[in-house]
Amino acid sequence: MSILRALPALLLCASLAAAAEPSLSGDPFRGRNLLSEKRCTQCHSVWSHGGSVGPDMSTAVAGKSLLDLVGDFWNHTPRMIDAMIGRGYAWPTLNKGEMGDLLSYLYYLRLFDEPGDATRGEIAYSHLRCVACHSLAGQGGTIGGPLDGFADFPSAVELGQAMWNAGPRMQRAQIGRLKAISTFSGGEISDIQAYIRSRGKPADRRVRLLPLPDPSRGAAVFRAKQCSACHHPGGGGAPDLRAVALNMTVSEISGTLWNHSYTMSEWMRARGIPFPRFTGTEMADLIAHLYFMGFVSEEGDAKRGALMFWERGCARCHEGPEAPVSNLAESEAVKDPIAMSAAMWNHAPEMHKLMAAQAVAWPQFDPGDMEDLVAHLRRAALAQPHRQP
Repeated sequence: MSILRALPALLLCASLAAAAEPSLSGDPFRGRNLLSEKRCTQCHSVWSHGGSVGPDMSTAVAGKSLLDLVGDFWNHTPRMIDAMIGRGYAWPTLNKGEMGDLLSYLYYLRLFDEPGDATRGEIAYSHLRCVACHSLAGQGGTIGGPLDGFADFPSAVELGQAMWNAGPRMQRAQIGRLKAISTFSGGEISDIQAYIRSRGKPADRRVRLLPLPDPSRGAAVFRAKQCSACHHPGGGGAPDLRAVALNMTVSEISGTLWNHSYTMSEWMRARGIPFPRFTGTEMADLIAHLYFMGFVSEEGDAKRGALMFWERGCARCHEGPEAPVSNLAESEAVKDPIAMSAAMWNHAPEMHKLMAAQAVAWPQFDPGDMEDLVAHLRRAALAQPHRQP
């Protein structure tokens, strides 16, 4: 689905709080508005729409969890502060709710694909031998149904759902004909969808946009279809879905689900679990749920975080009862990653000025570092003596 076409409807979704556990608040519709209100679009673009001073946000956020996004914000803060001062802009402050809205919007940007490529799709359609069983524009096999009806959709989700539901029958037919079961790589399913749209004969040429995918409904689908029978901690060798879905788009997740459907169906049949079928928006909702598993950062390593706290110079100003700036272990913000993100952002100009005056290098964070740092600060906060109000 074209992100530019999808965004006006896409951003109405306000149910991201239930996207993953632990839940995090955030409304991407408000987050999109904040980009303009806080003048972020003066320097940054989204899908090539906006300023060109800073990187395109839709590209910069790809595959990053919440705390990795926060780390990226922090790493670029001095340059942003200097650029804004040079243009006479005031540093925008963000409260906890606004930070949650902005981060959820940035993460949601990567849910949908850029449009598939019909030329690549034709190549994939050929090498996967779709034509042996399916017809398109009146040409092809008759074992499976015609694919022209899917030409109404710009998104590959409807095609992916239909393939999943027919999967056991399709795969038995392929095995019976001594044909390898087809698998997808990368965004091939999106490219095939683009090819179907370019060649198919739909009833009319009006685009049929699917209803908004809802991660909270997807979480309910995940439970109802008994996905958690395999995909849970210690789930008998089933993959960690958070790791699998991270940095994947709708079509890539759809393709991955299909690629593993034969193994899953065999495993479920052996254990008496019915193979799940999807109706309505269930597949889209489930994919949105899987996608947002990557938004919530995993628990970090507190020991590595403590070492980093010293090595990056944070302890110089933020540790102990006599801390010259503030003792972070006593701050309520460290208990909530969104609140901590907002606090870091809001105090950045003051920190930048103080560190420049003391000739202290601005600390940089690599992917995963923020998880470790947060784990250390949470442990330090729990170790603080209880104080009567």
